[in-house]
Amino acid sequence: MEVQRHLPEIERRMLQTVATTGLVREMIRYHLATGGKRVRALLPVWVCENLGGDGEAALDLGAGLELLHNATLVHDDLQDGDTHRRGHPTVWHRWGMPQAINAGNALIFEAFAHIARAPAAPRILEHVAAALVQVTEGQAMEFQLQLPPGHVEHLPPTLASWEVMARGKTGALLAACMRAGAAAAGADDEVLESAAAYGSDIGLLFQVQDDYLDLVGDKGRARRATDLMEGKLSFPIVWAHEHAAPADVALLRALLDRPREQRTWEMADAALGALRQCGALAATAAWLVAARKTTEEHPVADLVPGWAAQCLAPVAHALSMCP
Repeated sequence: MEVQRHLPEIERRMLQTVATTGLVREMIRYHLATGGKRVRALLPVWVCENLGGDGEAALDLGAGLELLHNATLVHDDLQDGDTHRRGHPTVWHRWGMPQAINAGNALIFEAFAHIARAPAAPRILEHVAAALVQVTEGQAMEFQLQLPPGHVEHLPPTLASWEVMARGKTGALLAACMRAGAAAAGADDEVLESAAAYGSDIGLLFQVQDDYLDLVGDKGRARRATDLMEGKLSFPIVWAHEHAAPADVALLRALLDRPREQRTWEMADAALGALRQCGALAATAAWLVAARKTTEEHPVADLVPGWAAQCLAPVAHALSMCP
């Protein structure tokens, strides 16, 4: 990815906003220093340059959208109860829940300040704000999917509901990144809409890959099936709810319906075995292979060449066994 040359400048702009003193700035600096691939920082520049635009016009967009992504991570860690991210204590775990909310909120406001400075801001600010609402709605839906069936806010675990959740939580911000890059290049509205649609599709692909990776690969955690232990209704689990035999679903519910502190790794292993036995893992792999082909054939796929393959790289070893 040739746009990597822009990353130092994007990083400089991101950190420039937190160069002053104070606890909020300290928390933001700490979180940003834990790393990350900076995909959302580079995506607008990548799209802009491949449309013939000047990548410089997309730098503040990349900085702002990356800060927005990190704001969602700070809040996500708090809501999920995750104590570590990339080997470091999470913001809420180090400074407490109220301060983590403050840090995430500040990241959002700093992000919009960056985006507002970009020449393309008038064309995308409303869309970025709408994307952030979709991210929040997706996060809320994820918790609704985890509620027991008798709860008034329970959302039935169907693949249709799961896709709406994933396109919100993961796809919306990637769609905004694609749209921002096209706007920075001066593309027309039709291209902007197509680019955003592609970003949403890639977001869905990435989320299914991430769910699959937790069960077949290495997410940098202590062991596999950590999402299962956290009670998350991933794509394979929702697939099983729709297609598996009642006995297999019962094994899953034996884990998911318990409070987090009562779940054991033996239960997680049994649930993972049920997912393998009922065909959920094979179905997820087949979905990923088909989705990669579809995304690679999208009209704007050449704006981000090879991105679909990059998304699937962590699970390529498992997909290689698919017919």
